[in-house]
Amino acid sequence: MIWFMFRPLPRHLTALVALVAALALIGAACADDDNGDDNGDDATTTTEAASGVDALRINELQMIGSHNSYKERPREEISAALETLAPELLAEIDYGHLSLTEQLDEYGVRQLELDVMADPEGGRYSTPAALEILGIDESEDPVMDEPGFKVQHTQDVDYASNCLTLVVCLEEVEQWSSANPDHLPVMVMVETKTLSIEDGAEGLGVDLSGFDVEFADPPDMTPELFDELETEITSVFTEDRVITPDDVRGDRDTLEEAVLSDGWPTVGESRGKVLFSLIDTGDSKDTYLEGAPSLEGRIMFTSGTPGDPDAAFVRVDDSLEDGGELDDWSAAGYLIRTRTDVPGVHAPTNDTSLRDSAFESGAHYLSTDYYFVEEELGTGYLVQFDGGVVARCNPVSASPDCDDDLLADER
Repeated sequence: MIWFMFRPLPRHLTALVALVAALALIGAACADDDNGDDNGDDATTTTEAASGVDALRINELQMIGSHNSYKERPREEISAALETLAPELLAEIDYGHLSLTEQLDEYGVRQLELDVMADPEGGRYSTPAALEILGIDESEDPVMDEPGFKVQHTQDVDYASNCLTLVVCLEEVEQWSSANPDHLPVMVMVETKTLSIEDGAEGLGVDLSGFDVEFADPPDMTPELFDELETEITSVFTEDRVITPDDVRGDRDTLEEAVLSDGWPTVGESRGKVLFSLIDTGDSKDTYLEGAPSLEGRIMFTSGTPGDPDAAFVRVDDSLEDGGELDDWSAAGYLIRTRTDVPGVHAPTNDTSLRDSAFESGAHYLSTDYYFVEEELGTGYLVQFDGGVVARCNPVSASPDCDDDLLADER
């Protein structure tokens, strides 16, 4: 069985409830504290190498991605509460990322992940409940009062983000892309979150009615909200800068038929472009597919299930458990993302089993929270290709024409 979701829902809800309770216990205490030149031969070699790379299909490559790419560590007051009262939960969310620009430019990350929550009227997430419980009164960022999709991991609790809105995040990616027009294509994964903390707690038999705060409930995704989401994307990236499902499907009846029969675009056709994928499953994905079973006219690919008309991009999060299917699907022509680590699990103990499995697999995007060594962990855990290259030949789906040496200088 494919592990489509990183964390089972009950565990996630339990974590949220535990955090709210932990914050409440220390709220009063916190309130008390708040007072050189190239030669001709080199130039010829570079041109020949670029020509060889341009002929490759994008699913012949393997690249590094980041998980929850926008996320910052919880603020100090929240971490202090959890360290004492819920250390296991803290370990799960105690990670953060550099800016999207740094990830793209300095560490060669070519797959990003953005969690978004609809805010059609604006202001829904302006005042996190955690701050109210802790008695922290501070000015909110005015952008949070404006309508539009907000970017955060968990509303009210684990909300710190290095780009607060989808448009701001995408503008940062676009600015980097425009400054590096020959870059390898960047995958931007989008997850629309609709989890209600109160409803989840009620399902677990936990009563949150005693908390004198208002929790933010993200609205369910509707066709209209998905239209707004796509409008935000196209307000930043023009059509010629995006690889769309229509581009890949061509004249085929279904998107799946196209990737299995004709393949993905070449690197030459994809330079300087981005492709978007909706990584939701269930109701949100069904809503997005309404009237467009092969994503006709849509901007984003979906997290597909092989055999379905929309299947082109597939998530297989655990290559240790599902490596056989992953490699079969990679060889068939699907584009695949997998995980190399789980926060609080692999990096603190330098457990490289999942990372090594992912590297050997046919996955095209290897998603991590540790594309550089975090010194405070003291384990040296790192997810990076030899030599720090941006891309290499996919171990399963690359043709014999793919040569790692040709990819060595790619961006």
